[in-house]
Amino acid sequence: MKCLFIAISLVLAACQSAPQQNVQKGHVKPIHHAQTPVVKKKVSPEGVQDIDWQITQINGHKAKFFNQWPTLSLNSAVKTVTGHTGCNRIFGRYTFDFNQKKLDMEVNAGHSSCDGALAQEAELVDSLQRIQRFQLVGNTLYLLDQNGQRLIQAEKK
Repeated sequence: MKCLFIAISLVLAACQSAPQQNVQKGHVKPIHHAQTPVVKKKVSPEGVQDIDWQITQINGHKAKFFNQWPTLSLNSAVKTVTGHTGCNRIFGRYTFDFNQKKLDMEVNAGHSSCDGALAQEAELVDSLQRIQRFQLVGNTLYLLDQNGQRLIQAEKK
């Protein structure tokens, strides 16, 4: 038993990774692995697309935190909607016309279950489906229905 314990200890100790080194002309130099460069997210010039928005209100009700805050992002390169309901991911497609202030979305959400989150999720997805227009006031984005009623309010993250 004692031998087994020693053998396992030696195997585990051997599994630890040692820093890699580069030996050149008698000098030992550590090898520095390349780091992934940080690429800034491109923000579209109109200030609506390619921005992470935190949803603060849904149909006049304060958005609630479940496993995270509800969010929304419109990717201008591929015209996809991504985000979070507070419980599940949001995904879909959209069309956008800045000059006419038009925005139209087709979205779906995942199927995880969070206590009490179903009502907010259903209301958010329904509201996103009804969006026809938008207003941008400073760092606040208002998503409106065809009658100009504010369905969703979001702030830049």
